[in-house]
Amino acid sequence: MHADDQGLKTLNYEHPLNERMRTFLRLEFFFAQLRFGMEGGSAWHTRCAVDALLSLKALLERSDIRSELQKELDRMQSSLENLQAKPGVDEHLLTPVLSECDSVSQRLREAPTGIPAIVRENDFLTAIEQRAGVLGGTCAFDLPTYHLWLESPLAERRALLRDWHDAFQLIDEGTELVLRLLRGSADPVEQLAEGGSFQTTLDKSTPYQLLRVLLDQQSQCYPEISGNRHYLNIRFLTQPQKGERPQQVSRDVTFTLERCVI
Repeated sequence: MHADDQGLKTLNYEHPLNERMRTFLRLEFFFAQLRFGMEGGSAWHTRCAVDALLSLKALLERSDIRSELQKELDRMQSSLENLQAKPGVDEHLLTPVLSECDSVSQRLREAPTGIPAIVRENDFLTAIEQRAGVLGGTCAFDLPTYHLWLESPLAERRALLRDWHDAFQLIDEGTELVLRLLRGSADPVEQLAEGGSFQTTLDKSTPYQLLRVLLDQQSQCYPEISGNRHYLNIRFLTQPQKGERPQQVSRDVTFTLERCVI
């Protein structure tokens, strides 16, 4: 999301086109939630951070995401290196990007696999995780030790949260780099959805990884995006009354489409 010179917001709606990008976007979401919780001073901010940390742990336990990030960075680095010989490419801009990819990829390659011990073997965090699966299971009467910690000095809570975040710092850094490069790869194209509907085919020879729809918040509608690497369908919906069903808009909608691939 960003604002123009007049303060009007442009909202970004993203649609991943493969499971790897889906996972990376979820990682980004949980890391953002973790940082938000760490920055606040209340017990509820700390709860927000711990919830994000447990979600990160659960997501990272499903697959070897460290290896997935490293492979994606290696692939991106190889694609970017192929640009070096092409005319018009600014090597002063490309060289530091290649260096950053190489550095993060190398550290991911050398990093130990699995959940870091500081998170995996922490009895306090494990107790919270076990109760978090129960509706209302982290209430003060269920977890008095958690309640005590949530009421401890902010510096003490932040120090522990920082230790836990630092255990995942490399994953955070790798995720940020992959998504930053991918989002920066697109050429924005203004499009028109006639009657609130837009369809297009995608170049089958180009393995797009992410689609982004940029829409003025004042349009008071949102996109419902469906499709795959070959076809894209967008319907623009509105829901002025949140208790009613969303309806497709009947007017034309101007938006910006970004096709992201490296």
